[in-house]
Amino acid sequence: MVVFVLRGQQAQRGIGFRLPNESDTVTTIKLVGRELAPNVVARMVANYEREYPKLHVVVGDGGSVRALEAIANRQAGVGLLYRPPTADEQKLIKSAVGDTVVYFPIALGGIAAVANVTLPADSVALDDLRGILRNEPADGIEMLYAPDPNQGLWGAFLEELGYGEGSVETARVTFLKDETQVLEAVAADPASIGIASTMTLPDTLGVLGLRTLRVLPDTGSVAFEPGYEQIGYGEYPLYHYLYAACLSNGSIRAAMFVSHLTSDRGQRQVERAGVLPARQTMRQIYLTRKPVGG
Repeated sequence: MVVFVLRGQQAQRGIGFRLPNESDTVTTIKLVGRELAPNVVARMVANYEREYPKLHVVVGDGGSVRALEAIANRQAGVGLLYRPPTADEQKLIKSAVGDTVVYFPIALGGIAAVANVTLPADSVALDDLRGILRNEPADGIEMLYAPDPNQGLWGAFLEELGYGEGSVETARVTFLKDETQVLEAVAADPASIGIASTMTLPDTLGVLGLRTLRVLPDTGSVAFEPGYEQIGYGEYPLYHYLYAACLSNGSIRAAMFVSHLTSDRGQRQVERAGVLPARQTMRQIYLTRKPVGG
């Protein structure tokens, strides 16, 4: 009778019923870290949900530390980071949930030095930036503004300069809530610079009275802008990755999403969002009519 009723009901479209199965359930994945790369996140999430309509991605704000906290508290399955988890953070997560965080680079960005248009200098050397961290003014630069270290960009910046978190002087460093406040502070302080990720820089820097400085590497005599090609070719010396992280033995749906972001298809979506993908490096291509070796 059960089989008869079920089969008979299914035959009548619009008024029948059937037993639910796994394909009927919309699975939700929580992602934390939107503010680190809002344009990239929006595009990747939209494309992922288009390919897997039964998987819904809920995106939350926050930086690297908040993403790690959400993963450790099982409030999120996936987090975005500007830097890898530290050894102490991994220990805390291990003690809290008996698991560790795995992370994979999905995009590549630059750490831009943003200055007021009235600043006389148009470039800054890496050693000048180190001098600021040693409490020394550099070429008219009295103050450096940086976003909250919990965001993760500060840690990536120190790593590029060869410093650790606790090995710098911060008398000439002012931390602000986010990169928006950093840009506002630099616009109001002509004798300062700020650091911001190229993944979040607005296209209206000139309207705000700001510009990016060229940065001189330790080896070389040419300073480079934090442009798409300069970062891709490795000419610009200050860069950072955007990482996707999840628990190593956590939700299978979260692991699937991270795998998608690191796949060829996910990396193409990163590139289409206007950001350098982590796994594809730019190469010079020479076109010639002559046979190779001829």
